[in-house]
Amino acid sequence: MSAGTLTLTHNSAAVAGSGTAFTTEVAAGDFIVVTVGGVPYTLPVKSVESSTALTLVSYFTGPTQSGAAWSAVPRVALNMVTAALVAQSTEALRGLNYDKQNWQQFFTATGDVTITLPDNSQMTGPSAKKLINSVGDKADKTDLNKKADSHFPSFTGIMNFDGGAASIYQSSDVMIMRTAGVDRLQLSSNGIYLVSVMDAAGGYRSRQGQSGATTSNVWNFHWNGSLNAWVDSSNVGQVSLVTTSDKFLKKDIIYQSDESPTFYIQCLDEVLRWKPALFKYKERGVIPESDEKLGFIANDLVEVSPECVTGDGLKEDFDPLNPVGAYSLNEVAMLAKLTGAIQALQKQITELQGSRV
Repeated sequence: MSAGTLTLTHNSAAVAGSGTAFTTEVAAGDFIVVTVGGVPYTLPVKSVESSTALTLVSYFTGPTQSGAAWSAVPRVALNMVTAALVAQSTEALRGLNYDKQNWQQFFTATGDVTITLPDNSQMTGPSAKKLINSVGDKADKTDLNKKADSHFPSFTGIMNFDGGAASIYQSSDVMIMRTAGVDRLQLSSNGIYLVSVMDAAGGYRSRQGQSGATTSNVWNFHWNGSLNAWVDSSNVGQVSLVTTSDKFLKKDIIYQSDESPTFYIQCLDEVLRWKPALFKYKERGVIPESDEKLGFIANDLVEVSPECVTGDGLKEDFDPLNPVGAYSLNEVAMLAKLTGAIQALQKQITELQGSRV
């Protein structure tokens, strides 16, 4: 918890502190977390006026509260995971670009080519066209096509291997590699690189920037109903994607309204039983122990609000490097529950205000 206490006023963006040090603990764009009436609020900071006064981005919608404990959450903490994924994806794309450039040189150059390896070292060798031309000239001189041994390669515009089971040929300015009668790899004259299936044995190793050094770690993505990121032999977690929410992609829509008041009462009852907690993520494989976090324990939440939790839960003997089935929070469902609880509270407030008239 951060130092001091807060006073928040309903429908006001001004926050007053007592014993606080706003100027050193928070800045514009950071967040403050406070629990009022059993409901946790995460409030973005617009500006800091002094050690005991700040302004929120939007009005505080909860009830007026003084002496409330609070926690500061730097904006960088919320952006770390997204930033790491973006950086790793950028490194991966850069590595694929190098790979494409190497293949493009190999298939399109007429002489020798220089290939850049993952460790940034280089090697020079003949291109595919130079190999085809050199071997094709020899085949023409010795008339190998007329030999009785059908396993000898023939060169009539197509470079065959093992009696034709595998071949390299060019069609309409497209270099094609074929095995078992199926085109496996194509490289067009405009640099488009097509592969039927790419299986990265062991994973990808990328570099820092265009000419930086590579690390000893390899990474890849695996799909088993959800997209998981792996580094070496450690499953570092699921990749979160933006979920579509357009109504035309949904069916059987049932809006919760005044015709179903029990929904709102149930939401309020559940949210009041939620237990915010401070915790640290354990060290696991290449993942170091995290800093202290504020959030929820999914194993607790699934007992109260099962719609807000996905996964089957880990067993006591789970593999820490591959925690398949671990509980995850369904944040959209949690927002729906919080919305229902807030609306239930608002209805109670409105009814109380009406009874006083």
